[in-house]
Amino acid sequence: MRMRDLEKASGVGRETIRYYIREGLLPEPDRASRNSASYSEAHVTRLKAIKRLQEERFLPLAVIRTLLDAEDGDRWLAPQAFPMLDAMLAARLEAEGGNARVPVADVIAQLDITDREIADQQGIGMISVAGDGTIAARDAAILKTIHELSDIGFSEELGFRGDRMRFYIDFVEWVTTQEMRLFLEHTAGRVGEAQALDMAERGVAVINDLLSQLRTRALLRKLGERRRIANDNG
Repeated sequence: MRMRDLEKASGVGRETIRYYIREGLLPEPDRASRNSASYSEAHVTRLKAIKRLQEERFLPLAVIRTLLDAEDGDRWLAPQAFPMLDAMLAARLEAEGGNARVPVADVIAQLDITDREIADQQGIGMISVAGDGTIAARDAAILKTIHELSDIGFSEELGFRGDRMRFYIDFVEWVTTQEMRLFLEHTAGRVGEAQALDMAERGVAVINDLLSQLRTRALLRKLGERRRIANDNG
């Protein structure tokens, strides 16, 4: 299809499309000549995905490019490198976090929350409720943390609804994808499975701490920027 057809099919203007191609968000079109470009349905699909991620999840283009690249080539997901790693690491992490199931009714009573709040959190993917009305102990802990935020003042009345917190889920999905890619691509064929399991298990807590320190540092830097702007404007 021609550029005008791609614009119509995707709802994206040609200047934006050209920008995405320059930035590597879209593949180059087939060119019969220097002034003749042909686009495919793959371009339409990719453009709609970019538009959706921008409008629904408010993700920056750098993050969107990484997500799309991950979808294009997930060779790191192949289980041949460490055939037992997934199950063994999952079992250890579940044991550390408690793999018991908790009745939702008990969580509602303990935290004094409503069925709607449970539905809201499930709707955005913060928790997962099983058909038997139970959630994982880790999901119960997540609900408790969210409730603590509400007690602090991050309330629904101020606009801190579940859907407003979705960017945390998007961030975690993105960063864990990058972590798994980096870890598996750089350990497969270079260390044994036992060592990889030990590295992965011990690394979880250490990297959680690293992320906490980086986040606090970034917040302090942004607070400093606000103060400088206020002083400049004063």
